[in-house]
Amino acid sequence: MMHEDLIKELNEEKKMGLDLKDTAYYNVDDGVTDEPLLGDETDEVVVDPGDDGGRRKSNKGRTVAAFILGMLFTLGVLLIASNVFGFGRFVTGEEYKYLTDVSNSYGKYYEIMQMIDADPIAEKEPDDISDEELKRIVSSIGDPYAEYYTAEEYEQMERRLMGDYVGIGIGVVQEEENVVIKEVFADSPAEKAGIQAEDIIIGVDGKKPADVDDAVSMITGEAGTKVTVTIKRGDETLDFDLTRQQIETDSIAYDVLEGHDDVGYILISSFVKDTDDDFKLAVKDLKSKGCTKFIIDLRNNGGGLTDSSIEIADYLLPACKIMSENTKNGKETVYNSKASSADLEMVVLVNENTASASEILAAALQDNNAGAIIGTKTFGKGVTQLMHKFSDDTAIKITVTEYFRPSGKTVHGVGITPDIEAEGEEVLDAALKELGE
Repeated sequence: MMHEDLIKELNEEKKMGLDLKDTAYYNVDDGVTDEPLLGDETDEVVVDPGDDGGRRKSNKGRTVAAFILGMLFTLGVLLIASNVFGFGRFVTGEEYKYLTDVSNSYGKYYEIMQMIDADPIAEKEPDDISDEELKRIVSSIGDPYAEYYTAEEYEQMERRLMGDYVGIGIGVVQEEENVVIKEVFADSPAEKAGIQAEDIIIGVDGKKPADVDDAVSMITGEAGTKVTVTIKRGDETLDFDLTRQQIETDSIAYDVLEGHDDVGYILISSFVKDTDDDFKLAVKDLKSKGCTKFIIDLRNNGGGLTDSSIEIADYLLPACKIMSENTKNGKETVYNSKASSADLEMVVLVNENTASASEILAAALQDNNAGAIIGTKTFGKGVTQLMHKFSDDTAIKITVTEYFRPSGKTVHGVGITPDIEAEGEEVLDAALKELGE
């Protein structure tokens, strides 16, 4: 088997690149939170009476005790006044600030809803803001990566981050105005129907998707349900009637490169839960088979969980800086590698669809001279998103930080320029040449 055939086989085996929600370019913070946005912690006061001995200690202890009893009595009065007589509510300083901010920002809308509710001839009751309206609000803020998810959509997202989802088995990317299929996974509904890589999605159930997010949202759904995908292939327009099914995913595929017994090839299609552990197992297995050189393929990897990417960088690098990220208010968080290192001789393959978490890994390896980056300039998504889950199981994804490579330079809108530029079949040849094969 030639090495090109091996790579094709591994691509077919991997089932899915997270290419998130069947697509790419999203780097969702591993720390999904369902904590309420309103904090419920109260400030603590620690009283230290000292230890001076004798009567002075006793007097101070009684003074402190009296002070605490007085505080408790006052608190008790406040609670009784609040809960029994309805004289108001006792809130923390943090809660008071939150409520004040909410009142200043949204008080008008609350008052309007109250007035509508009291209108004796109004035909409709003031319902909660609909999911459609929330989607419109979030999509209007100018952040292309921000998105509001219904409970059903968030459940699908959560499954993808865990490594499985319900869909038709494709990986898609945004190329200018087009939603382009880059991968069709083995044994998937898409493959069985005859959908091919480089097909352009121009319709889903008769509607034109606005972008890659819209297309994926329309394509995913419940297992067993039907979806019609309209494809443009050259001058042809084709309709495919598909049944959604559970897609088993695997973000790591690897093997010894045919004809090169000392070279291990590892394909990382996405960063999901346990990708870092699976990567380490792949390296261990390839080493046991005699591999001393490695090709790490990040082509068409649209990202995923930041933590998985950072863990792999930490595993591959000695003590050094991996990345830093800044919030809007200037708070910086720096991620460093520990001293231990896998110490691999390696090269890394990238292309224009290498994005987000995969760019974090590629930049960390490049800036710390761990191995040559080979291919074409990467996508350039240098921001990270937080996923926040609400009590009704809906969620919002919104950008929270911009990250910077170890050199301090940004990736966003710039991408990563490879050390060795190559395309198509030349990429693997360049990799083997760099490894001395």
